[in-house]
Amino acid sequence: MTNKPSFILDNPPPHIKLRLYNGRKLMVWEGKVKIDSIQGWVENPRIEIAKKHLVQKVGNRQLTQEEIFDLMKNDPEVKLKDLRDDIIKNGLREPLTLSYDGKLLDGNRRFFALRFALESMPATDPNRQDLESVSAYILSNECTEEDEQNVLVEENFSPSLKIEWPDYVKAMHVVAASEQGLTPEEIAKKFSWGKSKIKETLRIHEIISEFLTYATSEVDPNDENGGGLGLSDQDAETIAAKNYQFFNEAQKSFFEPIKSDFDFKIQFFKWIYDGKFSSFPEVRVAHKAWKNPEAKAALMQPEPTAAKAAKAILDYNERVVHSTDEAVGRIDSFVKFLNDMSAVEMSLLPDVAKANLEKALQTVIKMSRSVTKE
Repeated sequence: MTNKPSFILDNPPPHIKLRLYNGRKLMVWEGKVKIDSIQGWVENPRIEIAKKHLVQKVGNRQLTQEEIFDLMKNDPEVKLKDLRDDIIKNGLREPLTLSYDGKLLDGNRRFFALRFALESMPATDPNRQDLESVSAYILSNECTEEDEQNVLVEENFSPSLKIEWPDYVKAMHVVAASEQGLTPEEIAKKFSWGKSKIKETLRIHEIISEFLTYATSEVDPNDENGGGLGLSDQDAETIAAKNYQFFNEAQKSFFEPIKSDFDFKIQFFKWIYDGKFSSFPEVRVAHKAWKNPEAKAALMQPEPTAAKAAKAILDYNERVVHSTDEAVGRIDSFVKFLNDMSAVEMSLLPDVAKANLEKALQTVIKMSRSVTKE
């Protein structure tokens, strides 16, 4: 039997209806609830990183509603003020979704924006009453925890006009499901993502896990790589979350090299920490640049445009020489480069570089003479 939730208002009269969440039909009550009868979701993953920073300051305890409210107001990515202003102007556009016992399943940002709006309005404002009680969907008492999970998936993993959870936060839910023993197929069904996206997410997490281990290791001058970065867990995770899509590009472009080439992996992590990359294409060619002496030298420079310069070198080198003029131009540039070197700089060149240069010149002369004789 479906019983009416205790906190739903009698006016207007609530009614029960069928709604679809993540492909599952659920019976929900539709009606009005008072804002002060709802508790915000303190475990909201949207602000997970900010919460960890706060816990580091106040100690390992449950954060209060007011502390979460302050975090939401001060996090620029949440854009709570924008939503508050829209709600004051247009009212609540979309109902909140609650469990039968009043737990907020969807609409945490809207809920705190409503609180923000009420906080901003004088007690005598006649419009307050329109925001003090709002429309809501409330799952029936027959719904299970699995049903509640389906609501969370539908409202936060499926694309919509709302601000979705950050990619890093969604990835952590996928990783948690994997660590619980679910297969990629089961995780794909749970979150309504394709199996390929689940596998990609787990690969990204492999790289990020190694980054976190390196970033939180102590700096060690006696280590040939300098040890780690000496960051706190929270600071390292903040960097990982901020650069999540760059790690995604890494798993797409050079997953195997970053797993097998330790020196490249450490250098890539340093580049991430230093903010070396400004675009996805620059990340995409990082391993190619590492393997190309000229591009690597450019990428290792401290200038903020170093990654762009390295990519430009690779782009140029990958072009086929289509004309004699271009060939001559490249030779002239190389000759100028050699002529600009001092005797000391030349003496410091590795023997293998000198031998390769001599061999190349001999080959050019030999082939040129051969063609001329013909």
